[in-house]
Amino acid sequence: MAKDKRPVFQPPLPQLPPHDAVLNDGVLRSSRFGDIYFSTDGGLAESRHVFINGTGLSDRLATGQRLVIAETGFGTGLNFLAVCAEVVRTKSASRIDFISVEGCPPAKEVVAEALSGFPELAGLCEELLRQWPRRWLGVHHLTFLDGQIDLHLHYGQAEQVLPTLDFAADIWFLDGFSPAKNPQLWSRHVCSQIARLSAYQARLASFTVAGSVRSELAEAGFSIQKAAGFGRKRDMLTACYEKGFARNKPAPPEKVIVIGGGIAGCAVARALHDLGVDVTILDAADKAGAGASGNPAGIVVPFLTVGDMMSSRLSISCLADTRKYIERHDLIISDGVISLDHDERKSSRQQKLAEQGFPSDLAVYKQADELAAICGISLPASGLFFETGAVIRPQQLVRQLSASVDCLYNAQLDSISGEAGKWVAVCTDGRQFTAGHIVFCGGADLPSLLQLASTDLGPCQITSGQLSYLPATTQLSAVQMALNYSGYLTPVIDGCQYLGAGFDPSADSAVTEAGHVHNLQLMPTGLRGLAGNHEHWTGRTSRRLAYPDRLPVAGTLAPGLSVVSALGARGLTLAGLIGKSVARRIAGRPPLLPHQMMTALDPQRFFEKNL
Repeated sequence: MAKDKRPVFQPPLPQLPPHDAVLNDGVLRSSRFGDIYFSTDGGLAESRHVFINGTGLSDRLATGQRLVIAETGFGTGLNFLAVCAEVVRTKSASRIDFISVEGCPPAKEVVAEALSGFPELAGLCEELLRQWPRRWLGVHHLTFLDGQIDLHLHYGQAEQVLPTLDFAADIWFLDGFSPAKNPQLWSRHVCSQIARLSAYQARLASFTVAGSVRSELAEAGFSIQKAAGFGRKRDMLTACYEKGFARNKPAPPEKVIVIGGGIAGCAVARALHDLGVDVTILDAADKAGAGASGNPAGIVVPFLTVGDMMSSRLSISCLADTRKYIERHDLIISDGVISLDHDERKSSRQQKLAEQGFPSDLAVYKQADELAAICGISLPASGLFFETGAVIRPQQLVRQLSASVDCLYNAQLDSISGEAGKWVAVCTDGRQFTAGHIVFCGGADLPSLLQLASTDLGPCQITSGQLSYLPATTQLSAVQMALNYSGYLTPVIDGCQYLGAGFDPSADSAVTEAGHVHNLQLMPTGLRGLAGNHEHWTGRTSRRLAYPDRLPVAGTLAPGLSVVSALGARGLTLAGLIGKSVARRIAGRPPLLPHQMMTALDPQRFFEKNL
């Protein structure tokens, strides 16, 4: 019987519900659930009584050991700020991963007003508000106290988010609206996930002692106790997870070598450095960003899908992280990207995307005249406007990421030998480097680098992309915002405009007139005539690596060997968060990206196919 080749219906990516937090007379309340965010008797005092004291957190902080604290219901972040304040008060040396889920994030302005009633938290509150995430579904990474505390803030419903995560919490804060008003947050399914994500003898606390909650937690493996509640609440709940057995947290390697000094390598190395790991970048080139990361300009832009697909979720979380980073370090040279309906197929796709209800600062559909008004030039089509898209100089990003990392150039590798815990990398000039872990980030050079470690990921494709440099004298120079279609066009940058990007399966490194013509033909017909004569254009080529499923490769190759590569044309958007997640695994810390995403990117997918 012939297989049914009809496409499988993919429901749209769910979006966050509208704001429902309302502040009246100093009381913050959810209009949807009809419940308050924290006690009117003193929210900070309640957080300390229930969650800090109820879990014995201060005693754990006194040990100086790494901790994982997890929470259901981030809300205004008050519990998190209470933890930060306790770390400061006790002068604890503990490094903390605080992992929280929030289904309906309140507006930043409302949070600021609600937290203004706790003046002793003013400095911490200011930092939280400075980093307050965009209201996009996915994970948001924030750091506090000079990197001592990492906040993993997952926007989405707990019952949907928790099954995607992979960590072992030492402490749980069960917060959120009351079980009677928000039963989904306290369901058997959620309680079983809390148990799955708990370390042996994890401590748990909650303001509620509802019988249903106690029953579900007990069934999941927690021993339950009642304790004196806060304020007008007679009781609160404390618990300990009794299943499983104690495990030592894995220690990070003493030394890591990252091979490759492009965007991917620098992102991994910077993340390892920030985690306190000694790391060195080895690059065969004579300077930073000599490959694709050396392009004079590149666009940061989301990749959205019609339907709920992993690639879209990955792109949104990565864009949120990258946008925050390039804003903080003033790396943006042009704000916003317009994705034009350059043909009937893309027009249909983008209109479907517009109907899925993405936040307006992520993607919004606009007519041609609206786009022309923000672009500065008459456009031949409507399209999507990505407000948080941007044009940056990749080399500036590379330099910023690698600023505090040891980078050695002209380090052409001859061999890699050893085993987990002790690897030796030998350069062609005789220099030797030892490390407990090696990360391959060599871009298009990855296959040959892997051969040095007797590893192969199977068939791949290496192509070259040509970037054309246009003089700032054509009619296209009026463009004030990057245009994206089958290729892309930047505004004028330092007297030059960039048109890209070719796709040459021969992987030829030469800049050719045929490549310029190809880039020109990628443009919508209504714009081609404004580009002028291409005969004297200059340009640059760089190579790209891709595997058959077109997904990046990120994860563990073998004990002591990892990889981050094949980021393709979206490396500027994807590298930061993917690099952090791989670095955190190497350092024995919970990754930022959900388990399903890490599994989809893991190089083990190629080995499994070959079994």
